[in-house]
Amino acid sequence: MRDKAMHFEILVEDLSGKKALDILIPKIIDMNAGHTFTVHSYKGSGHIPRDLQSVSEPSKRILLERLPKLIQGYDKTFSSYPDN
Repeated sequence: MRDKAMHFEILVEDLSGKKALDILIPKIIDMNAGHTFTVHSYKGSGHIPRDLQSVSEPSKRILLERLPKLIQGYDKTFSSYPDN
């Protein structure tokens, strides 16, 4: 699998995490091999409440609540890509 270029989609909870990963990821993966990445930042990752009835501020749970739809979107987008 070393000869296949990969694309990485990275979800982070805030802009500072995105900025850090935009710097770190190229140092971790071999960009010369054709690998690419996109970092998406969200305002707050959310959490799973212990009692499942916890009411928290909506702006702080965006990523967690959108995650199922994001994964479905990635599935639809990347399912037509060739296996190489």
